[in-house]
Amino acid sequence: MSDWLETPEEGMKVFAVSGIGGIGKTTLLTKLAAEARGASVRVLWVDGQLCLHTPRDVLAYLDMSLETEYGRVRKADETLLAHVVTELYRERTVIIMDNCESLARSESWLLAQLFPRLQDSACLLVMASRTGLPLHWYTDPVWSGRIQSFPLELFTREQIYEYLQDSGLPDRLQQDIAQRSEGHPLLLALTTDLMRREGTDQMETAVQLPRILSAELLREAADPFMYEALQLLSLFPAADQTMLNRLLKHPLRAAEYTALSSLSCVRMVPAGLALHQVVGRILRDDYKQRDPGEYNTMRRLALKLLIELYPAADRLRQMQFAAHALELYREQLPAAHQYVDFSGVHGQEQQQGFCPEDLPYLHRFLEVSLSRSDWQSELVKAGAHHRLLDDIAELSPMSILVTRNAEGIPLGFSAGLWLHAETMPLLERYAPLYLEMLGEEAEQMRTLSSEAADTMCMLLAAVNVDQSFYRPEELGAVLFQAWMIETTNGWRAIIATEDPQLHMLLPLSGFQPKQPQPPDRLQPGMVVWELDFRQASFGRWVERVILQSAQQQELAAEIPPVPWDQVRSLLQHLYNDNLLSSLPILAAAGMSGAGMRDLMQNILAAEPPYPLTELEQHILRESYLRKNYGKSQLADAFHMSRTTFYRHTRQALEHLGHVLAGKLNGFTAKDE
Repeated sequence: MSDWLETPEEGMKVFAVSGIGGIGKTTLLTKLAAEARGASVRVLWVDGQLCLHTPRDVLAYLDMSLETEYGRVRKADETLLAHVVTELYRERTVIIMDNCESLARSESWLLAQLFPRLQDSACLLVMASRTGLPLHWYTDPVWSGRIQSFPLELFTREQIYEYLQDSGLPDRLQQDIAQRSEGHPLLLALTTDLMRREGTDQMETAVQLPRILSAELLREAADPFMYEALQLLSLFPAADQTMLNRLLKHPLRAAEYTALSSLSCVRMVPAGLALHQVVGRILRDDYKQRDPGEYNTMRRLALKLLIELYPAADRLRQMQFAAHALELYREQLPAAHQYVDFSGVHGQEQQQGFCPEDLPYLHRFLEVSLSRSDWQSELVKAGAHHRLLDDIAELSPMSILVTRNAEGIPLGFSAGLWLHAETMPLLERYAPLYLEMLGEEAEQMRTLSSEAADTMCMLLAAVNVDQSFYRPEELGAVLFQAWMIETTNGWRAIIATEDPQLHMLLPLSGFQPKQPQPPDRLQPGMVVWELDFRQASFGRWVERVILQSAQQQELAAEIPPVPWDQVRSLLQHLYNDNLLSSLPILAAAGMSGAGMRDLMQNILAAEPPYPLTELEQHILRESYLRKNYGKSQLADAFHMSRTTFYRHTRQALEHLGHVLAGKLNGFTAKDE
């Protein structure tokens, strides 16, 4: 950094910082930023989690940073790209870009569009991620000579002792810490915090230090008031003393807030204090397991506070609020449907951008999907799906999201189009019915530049059904989760489908039917869904989707459900008053057979109450109320195998058991 600062005539350079979580990447970047500011060089701090999803996100974030931090306002007739490029030539600038794990989504645009325009600028880009830059960056003929790599390794034993020498801890304890912290910087720092707080007598006998970062270590490393504050801090992207004190049982005094800021896992940011991401996840997991009721309550209060503060926050802060709300939502997605049930997915799967080497896999997945008449065959022209995938890969590779196994082999993909002047011809060629659906918007998009695109139209998705490690719906869940989380980065997602399962799933995640709906000549049951995050709709979305689903789950969890086999007996005998009245559940509730029949019919006819879904309602109505078809005929009618149909029916009975328990809670005979 010092060399670059002392050589003003150098063109653009890239520093690539890499290392595992907690190794000190963000701390290093903070020091580099301070060094640059000390030399009176402009510094833009960029959070890659928020801005690397699309070219528009990158440019919008830089534009907002320039305006918010340096008062550089874009002219009304100037494009984002032109403004950013002009500004980065106008003054020497260091761009610090943390959390670049999502780089693959926009790297082709960076290398082909943005960086060539900046290669003669006095700009230094510092990029930090866990794995570092992809190999092809180092073989690129233009950029290979401009990149310097700085991989951060675990501390050596000598470095550990250098860190510990001023700690004031006894030599024997320093040796124990050196051995057990295994060179992990964050673990080393937190363990040292813990030992300093234990006191001399306890330090001499403390030999059982944890080998991994854990909630227990964090609890021991902080005083009780600090641990409560850390738990709460894990529910915010950042919070100052006033925000924390609004929700803490024991408000922090100024000295305690200062002490909290001195912990190794906490750093000062403009908005207050921010918790290390690894530590935040550990604390939330521990909080949920230890006291799920209190965790849900505090989570709800924290989200409501973010909603309250959102309108007055600047755009960068709003993006941080939205990203953090999605992180909390991702950790507790509603499990009312197989496509959002992540119980079988354990984190080895990777969400990455598209590589040309992926195409043979994706075509194979697509071929199998088309043979099964999956949803993507609905609006794309027959026989054009493979050509469409090839053209998307060539023209808009950032529109493809690939799920991979631990070895990097594709397991599934989703592909759409960012709608702008260069991609609208593809939509016209392969799925012209979407143009009718967009109406007047289509003409505006024909003149839109690629960096201004803010609408994604989903067209293709498929998974590997030949592998035996995951059920297809599990991989579908991972794809949907990734696409859903991407949506909230400030753009609009559109998907057209007649699939009844997607009709049930999409509203759960906040999608709304697009108005007006497509022409009547489309397939029966076709609905166009959209989720629009282009406007300041964050508060409404959190209220409608996250908080509502959380409250419903909490309520359902408080009352034990009626067992599924008892629910099945109720439905089987629903029209036989004698048998129905003899069931123990009616006697326990003090309800007549007629009263139970009316209740069940109302539940299965009204808008589905959580966790019962519309699809499950439909299955139960056809199976137990109308009874016009046998089980095999019903399975065919719902486009399921008989085994899948039985699994759905069992799940529907379990969910109806939750609903019924809530309805019967507190029921008395006078309620009939």
